[in-house]
Amino acid sequence: MFNQRFWNNCLIVVKIMEPLMRLLRICDTDEKPSLGYVYEGLSRAIRGTKEIFKNQESKYKPFVDIINKRRDKMLRKHLHAAAYWLNPAFQYDPNSSLHNEPEVYKGLLGIIQDLHPETPGIMQEVTMFRESKKSFGIPLAKKEAKTTTPDEWWRLFDVDAPHLQNLAIRILSQTSSSFGCERN
Repeated sequence: MFNQRFWNNCLIVVKIMEPLMRLLRICDTDEKPSLGYVYEGLSRAIRGTKEIFKNQESKYKPFVDIINKRRDKMLRKHLHAAAYWLNPAFQYDPNSSLHNEPEVYKGLLGIIQDLHPETPGIMQEVTMFRESKKSFGIPLAKKEAKTTTPDEWWRLFDVDAPHLQNLAIRILSQTSSSFGCERN
């Protein structure tokens, strides 16, 4: 029990699990919609795991593979990616780059195709949101992106993109659950 290697390995496990436990707590609250945070939470856990092992793939790969397998099994990728992309807290965060990744944008396009394939003008609204035009560019909207729940932010600050607003509120007002992780 006093072996230093054992305790170092325990510390690694705690560091890997910390962001995952934080995400599970966020997902298990019924008080606040959480779907818009799941994708980012898993991405942070993966980035954190890689940092723990100083980006040495041979060391972090087994842990990242486990996270990815669970993500692939439990998440509806398009839905969670679209929720992440539509979340103004991440879309307007200068430190966030995931919303520019092809997988995320493909998720958004997949959801639009599934839920609003014939809606005229929705792609122009997507561009307007991404580029912070019209009501999306108001300084108060940017300021409130981090402090207001994503679904409420869309209700308050989107007056120029009604189709995208409808989609965003429909997605971002959903809660998540970690129930599927409890017995697996």
